[in-house]
Order: sequence, then structure tokens, then C-alpha cells
Amino acid sequence: MRRELKFKEEWFATTEDEANKIVAEAREEYPEELIGHSINLKSNKAGEYYMVKMDFKYNTPAGIMESELYHEEVEELEEANDWNETEEDDDTEETTEDDE
Repeated sequence: MRRELKFKEEWFATTEDEANKIVAEAREEYPEELIGHSINLKSNKAGEYYMVKMDFKYNTPAGIMESELYHEEVEELEEANDWNETEEDDDTEETTEDDE
């Protein structure tokens, strides 16, 4: 099983209002997940712009392991392994019967 824990987004904006709107929309959509942001005024030979950086955190390893989803997936994997072991045992028994 693989789960994403954190990720970062970077956005370009031409005005400070646009940069603030990007952050506001992220706060509305992901209020629990947005853990940090920065808005920096940058410039190059073409002009000035704003770089918006946001950090999101979805879960912790402990949180994932305690979740119902994790337990359901572990149970499914265990059942699949049990089924495979049973199938292998059946193959072994058939070989033994053929030898007799």
C-alpha cells in the first residue's frame, strides 16, 4: 500500500490579489490539509510577478495505520495470502496423490 503524506504546490500570479486568491481558494477547499504558504514578489527582466508556495499534509503514518481503510486493505491482503497458501497446499496434496 502506498499513500501520499505531503506535497507542495507552486503557483505563478501577476498580481498580489491573484496570489492571495490562490491561497484563499486552497484554504476553502483544503482547510485541514493546508499547513503553510508563502507569497513572494519576484522580478526578472520581463517584469515583476508573485510566486505562491503552499504545503499540504494529508496524513501521518500513524494516522493511516489507524484508519479503517488501512485495516480493510491489510485484511484483504491477508485473505489473498491465505487463499494462495491454501491453493499451494492443494497442489502439494495432488502431487502426493499422483505419486501413490
